[in-house]
Amino acid sequence: MIFVVIIGGIYLLIKSKGSTCSDGIQNQNEEGIDCGGKCKQCTINEIQKQPEVLFADFIPTIENNYDLIARIKNSNINFGINSLSYVFELYDANEQIIASKQGKTYILPQETKYIVKPKIFLEKPLAAAEFKIKDVSFVKLENFQELDLKIKNRNHYLDENEFHKITGAIENKTSYDLDTIEVVGLLFDSNNKIIAIGRTEMNTVLMNETRGFEITWPYQISEPVFNFDVHVYTDVFSNENFIK
Repeated sequence: MIFVVIIGGIYLLIKSKGSTCSDGIQNQNEEGIDCGGKCKQCTINEIQKQPEVLFADFIPTIENNYDLIARIKNSNINFGINSLSYVFELYDANEQIIASKQGKTYILPQETKYIVKPKIFLEKPLAAAEFKIKDVSFVKLENFQELDLKIKNRNHYLDENEFHKITGAIENKTSYDLDTIEVVGLLFDSNNKIIAIGRTEMNTVLMNETRGFEITWPYQISEPVFNFDVHVYTDVFSNENFIK
């Protein structure tokens, strides 16, 4: 009996110094804790990867006007970004900053997204654009499934004024009535470089509804267009975006 008591006491002492996850969170230098085992809540300490800037550029449109574009990626699996503050810093040929344009956006888990700032007027010629991420707010979204917004009947052509135009339709196959959907259109040259960007918004798109969209570039694009693409986004982090 004495031997059993001694052995039991030693076992309890070792166990208490090892895995002491009494509160379910790995927050006190606990050892031997597996997030898939006893301390399931320690997953809140997952590393949140900062979004990656894939590229930033500008496109001249009409005189003294430019469209700004950046592409970012959120490689997190379980974390979306409900608020991302950014700034486009614009430089002249002497590498002097001549303007900055700020904004906010959002991005879903594992999403790659285009950010567009159209119709930027500048008094000096623009030589370079840099995109910087300022503040990021993460939201955990476990088992997130991609929104079912389908792009249908996409088409690119020149209208009667020789203006490039992209048309198509968005089908809302989600389970929600959505207040705002953003549509971004891209035109590419033979080297797959973006030579024109445009955006439009669709409002009050109901569940199972299909709505047409149109993006027009009301100026001449000097380079031949060899390809085009369309991307669609909606803000799942805003309660106001879900129509009751």
